[in-house]
Amino acid sequence: MTRTVVHVVTGAPRTGKSALIARLLASRPLWAGLAPRACPCCIGRVETQVLLTRLLREQRPKRVLLELGELRHLVALHRALGVWPLSQYVEVGRSIQLPQDEALVPEMLGA
Repeated sequence: MTRTVVHVVTGAPRTGKSALIARLLASRPLWAGLAPRACPCCIGRVETQVLLTRLLREQRPKRVLLELGELRHLVALHRALGVWPLSQYVEVGRSIQLPQDEALVPEMLGA
């Protein structure tokens, strides 16, 4: 079974996370993006897992870009993505931190 690679896009507010995700998705039609309303590792952990599972079932993307509002939640989010049964279907890929990676191109993600 092939697992879908999930890249977490993080950075301070107004660093262009959503714009970067939109730019990458425009150039890769088999990719999908997810921007949960609540913190995806704390309050919104279950919501994030449900939304991601639904996205994987319905769209079957090759990669997913998951927007994370605060860098301090990155380790906890990686843990949440590694929990069974979600871990059977996703593989955590390279994290993207803005503004350091603002000039990112899809090839840098191995795609």
